[in-house]
Amino acid sequence: MTATEPAATEQSCSDATEFSGTALIAAVLQTQKLIVRKLDATLSPFKLSFPRYEVLSLVDAAPNGVISTALLCRTLDRHPTTITSLIDGLERTGLVTRSTNPVDRRETLVTITDRGRAAAVSAARVVDDVSAVDPEVLRRLSIDLHTLLVATSHTQARQGTAPSAHTAESVRGNGHDDQR
Repeated sequence: MTATEPAATEQSCSDATEFSGTALIAAVLQTQKLIVRKLDATLSPFKLSFPRYEVLSLVDAAPNGVISTALLCRTLDRHPTTITSLIDGLERTGLVTRSTNPVDRRETLVTITDRGRAAAVSAARVVDDVSAVDPEVLRRLSIDLHTLLVATSHTQARQGTAPSAHTAESVRGNGHDDQR
């Protein structure tokens, strides 16, 4: 990102009398790219990428810190291979463990470790501080983005190209399956 990018974006938005769908999409994608770049830099001291942080946060939030890989795939709308790779990285760093579900041996469970819980709490603090935007602006933007996501999902459902149900219910997806 150069020093002129934000100013150029503000200039193009302030000059527009009408916002088109294309302008909205471009703004959302550019913002997403900048946010992911900043999140990855913010999370690097914890040896986490944003995709790994997403998985770790879900495991931490799960009842008793245990969640199935199938539920992670559905919630994050990621391919099982991607989730496996992300869990491999978290397991290598001692943040989670993997085991077979004793009730259903076909299912793999991911459990957060004490070290993982500490990392999740610390990382959540710095992630929450990433945005320097006024809390009211964040609240309105979250509502508007959720509305856009639901509307887009409904349009895709009518066209037969709907994303998973979890994508419409959550704004967790980051638009890429980066396995870093």
